[in-house]
Formats: sequence, C-alpha cells, structure tokens
Amino acid sequence: MDRSTGRLRSLAFTSLAHFTNDGTVFFVPVIAAILAANHGVSPVVLTLLFLVFYTSSAVLSPFVGRLADRLGRPATLMGLGLGILSTGLLGFYLALSETSGPSQVVALLLAALLTGSGSSFYHPLGASLLQAAFRDGSMGVALGVNGALGSLGRALYPSLYFVAAAAITGYGAIALFAMIGLAAALVIWLGVRVPASVRTTAAAPPASRSSEAVTRGIVALTAVAFLRSAATQGIASWIPTYLATQRGLGVSADLGLTLTVMYAAAVIGQPIFGLLVDRFEKRAILAISSVGAAASILGYLAAPAGLVGLAWLFVFGFFVFSGFPLLLSMAADYVPRGSTSLGNALVWGIGVGVGGAIGPPLTGALIGTDYGRLGFAFAVLAGAALISALATALIPRAVRTGHMPAFG
Repeated sequence: MDRSTGRLRSLAFTSLAHFTNDGTVFFVPVIAAILAANHGVSPVVLTLLFLVFYTSSAVLSPFVGRLADRLGRPATLMGLGLGILSTGLLGFYLALSETSGPSQVVALLLAALLTGSGSSFYHPLGASLLQAAFRDGSMGVALGVNGALGSLGRALYPSLYFVAAAAITGYGAIALFAMIGLAAALVIWLGVRVPASVRTTAAAPPASRSSEAVTRGIVALTAVAFLRSAATQGIASWIPTYLATQRGLGVSADLGLTLTVMYAAAVIGQPIFGLLVDRFEKRAILAISSVGAAASILGYLAAPAGLVGLAWLFVFGFFVFSGFPLLLSMAADYVPRGSTSLGNALVWGIGVGVGGAIGPPLTGALIGTDYGRLGFAFAVLAGAALISALATALIPRAVRTGHMPAFG
C-alpha cells in the first residue's frame, strides 16, 4: 500500500469511527430529554446520569492512550471502544423499555457507565492515527475533515431517531442504533491499518514515554481545554432538555430537527477551523472559538423563538464543536511522536473529558430542581467560556512540533 493510499484509508476508517462515536455520544442528551419529558425524571437524577457518563469517559481516557502507546494498536482499541459504547446504548434501550422506578435509575446509571467508558477510546486514538499519517502541514485539515464526519453523526442521529421511532414501536429505535454501532465497530476493527509511525518502539521505556507527554504546553493546553469544556458541555448537554421543557418542543420531531441544525453547523465548522489552525496562530483561533460560543448562546437566550433563535443555535454549534481539530492539532505540537496517544488523552480525556464531566452537574447545581433556571445557568457558563478565551494566553508558543520541554 503506497503512502497516499494509506493516508486516505486511515482518514476514511477513522472518519467512520468518528461518525459512529459522536452520533452515539450526543444521543445521550436526547435520552435525557426523553426521561425528563416522558418519564418525569427529576433534574437530580439527570445530573447524576451526566456525572457518571462524562466522568467514566474522562477517567479512562488517559489509560486508553497510555495502553495504545505501549501496544502500538490504536485501531484495535478504537474498534473495542465503539463496541463498548454501542453496548451501553443497548443498555439505555433496556432501561427505558424493561424497567421502572428505582430499578430504572440503577439501569440508567449502569448504561451511562458503559457508554461513557466506550466513549473514552475514539478521540485520542483516532487523532493519533491522523497525526501520524498527516505530518506535512495538512494535519489540521485532516482532523477537520474527520471532525466534520463526527459532527455529521451527531447532527443526523437525533433526527434519524425520530424517523426510526415512527416505524419501530417503543424504544426499538435506540436498539437499532446500538446494532448499527456494533456493526461499525467490527468494520473498523477489520479495516484500519496502523501506520508504522504510531507503533511504540522497544527502545522507548514506558516510564520515559509517560514523562515525555507531560510537557508545559500540554499542561497549559489541558487546563484551558478543561475550563472551555466545562462551560460549553454544561450548556450543550442540557440544550435538548431546555428545548423540550422551556421552548415547548417536547420530545418531538421538532426537537430532533432543531438539534440537527445545531450539530450540523460543525460539519462545515470543523474543516474551516482545521484549515485555520494550519495557516494561522493556533492559540488565537482557539480563543476566537470560545468567544464565539459564549456570544452565540447569549444571543440565543435573548432571541425569540423561530428562525432567529434557530440561527443563533447554528452559530453556537459552529463554534462550540470545533475542539477536535483545534485542541488535538495543538496537542501534536507539544509531545514527541512516541507519546501522541497519551498526549491526546491528557488534553481530550483530562481537559475536555473531566471539564465536560463537571459542566453538566454544574448546570444541575445552578438550576436545582427547576428547569426554568436553565437560561440563567447558560448565561453563567457563557461567562466561564469567555474566561477560557482569555486563558489561552497562558499556553506557550510551540517552538518545534513534538519538542516542548517536559516537566521534571
């Protein structure tokens, strides 16, 4: 297989993985909206569900990245992660269709744990494969194109759910998406070929690789990603519930269409941001994306219902779902090649993941037991997103790709 074909193959199969992963992950907030609107589940239970889901993903991500660097088999682990993720989605189906009362709460939390654990695999591993294949100045574009497919998955899944639900009784549509995810996991496990450049060499001891990944640039980038993700995920995860309970959409096709518009913005946004980070100062582009996310959600809160509000949600999706090409393109500048999966996992798992795990419960704490306070919570978190934009000044300029000094 020549180099060009190998690059395209890596991009194609990792994009399929990203489509499936993000479609499934961003289906979880839709399930939360179903629980709030149709099952009368309290904000406290939804807050706990989000906490389990996002925390399990964040905690496991660094271990997954470390394992991938040691084994040199990110593709195999990527397929495994998608399988676990899809099994968790099947757990949500069983919880909704076969349980009630306290047993339903337990089943939902177990499904959230499985789904969150499976979601910890894709981003550090998919990015590692692309960083290895596209080191010629086109990494941002490759990450952006790949991210666009992830955004397409999260855009289509909510609407496709309501289409499938119209044809399948009960919650069978959720089981259908779980089966699709398991099939995709098998295809990806069989189809991806790992570039030699991402295999860990025997000459690099594990302890050395771990220390080399913890550079000043990675620590600063992780801290900024943490604050940005806490703010934006605290908003994005509750938007389906806000639309269902405060904007009068309920659990309907209108809810699915509105979410599709918001998520679809990143289908064009991620390639654009990928192109920008290849050509301009990356820290400035990251700051602009955070300011845009904050301003657009404030614009949405002030806008009337209808097309104007929908337009603001589109702009919010354009800016907020730009993290994959932005953060992981920057991560590649601060670690040596043999530690890319771990470096990605620190930025995405600890930064985006732990920040994202804190954001939804923070929103839950701000609203208490009143869904009517969601608008207030969104405004507070928009302020935190603006602070994260200012904090990008703390990230050092990369001197040379993969050669930032480590701590210690």
